[in-house]
Amino acid sequence: MSQKNIFQDVLAAPLGDMVAEIGTGIANAQYAIDAKTIENMKEIYRSDDETITELRNIGYRPTWYVIPEATAEINMALSLRQTLDNNGKRTTELQGTTVDASYQNQYDFNVQASSKLTLKFLPVPAPTQIDDLNIVPNITGQPLATAKVLLQRLGISFNLSPKNVSDSKIVTATDPQAGELIEADQVLTIKV
Repeated sequence: MSQKNIFQDVLAAPLGDMVAEIGTGIANAQYAIDAKTIENMKEIYRSDDETITELRNIGYRPTWYVIPEATAEINMALSLRQTLDNNGKRTTELQGTTVDASYQNQYDFNVQASSKLTLKFLPVPAPTQIDDLNIVPNITGQPLATAKVLLQRLGISFNLSPKNVSDSKIVTATDPQAGELIEADQVLTIKV
């Protein structure tokens, strides 16, 4: 494969895929920030360091940082690519190739003639239907008493299987399973 083909394969991508990757990168960055804040909060409550204990006693909480919006501006060469599948269906796709110094030098490309893609990602409120959903926590392996407290705190209704069991019994499974969505009026089955 020629140097030109390798270069195009690496940098040329459908425009929608480029936008999706940038958005995913922003979401991953926000996730990392949130995860670090939660990790710091857990450290405050498990540490016996004197300073951290004092911070905990006065109600200290780690700061939550957010990416309120992200703007990306990308110089790129745009091209249309058409493909024909085995059934004769033609697909047209807009592809973008980022313009950097290597691209400019290799193709004697004038950056003044490139297209500029400007993206702005803004956070929006979650859909209102999300208030009617909950995520089943992982309570498998926990004592029934602990699981009950957590589920009550989350507002998840539950039934026991079998019905009359001691709170010291261990949860063996749930239906729906941990990580699945459960609606506000849906009842979780706890198996012990």
